[in-house]
Amino acid sequence: MKRTLLISITLVVITICVIAILQLVPKQYAVSLVGLKYQLGDENKDFEEPIYINIDGKLQKSLTGSKTFTGTIDIHGEKIPVPLDQRELVIKFQEDGAGHIIYSYIENGIPGTYGYGTLYINKDFSEVTITTYERDEVNTSKGGWTSEDGFMITAPAITRAEALEISNKLMKDYLKSIVLL
Repeated sequence: MKRTLLISITLVVITICVIAILQLVPKQYAVSLVGLKYQLGDENKDFEEPIYINIDGKLQKSLTGSKTFTGTIDIHGEKIPVPLDQRELVIKFQEDGAGHIIYSYIENGIPGTYGYGTLYINKDFSEVTITTYERDEVNTSKGGWTSEDGFMITAPAITRAEALEISNKLMKDYLKSIVLL
């Protein structure tokens, strides 16, 4: 009887350990998506551009459930004033699913940072939406995003309706009761 109980407990502990290890091992992702760049708001419905996104990196989960992405996100056609060899990102996702895309770099011996936007993903990077920060014309270090007229990049999507559906789904915890239009 004791032996059967000991074997059962050992099997349960081993199973729990295997599951924990599998959850904690970083998962590699290399995806290429076709999406849409668009601006929110009824008055901006005509602004749509096809866009290509390449994501290459790994996603690490912790015991507490938090997620960290380390890798690169290449958005074709977007101007990012960061040297190409310094575009590796470390994105820590918050409880609401938001992960801030902030590049850290050194140029001419001077350290700098560049905030591009906020990333929202599904569990396997097959759906992605990014809120892109709009820059202030005078002071380019200032800018932001709003749910009324902010710029978005969403993939995979060919139409604005598809893009909005994905964005609203991925951002639901962040947006609370707001619906993007």
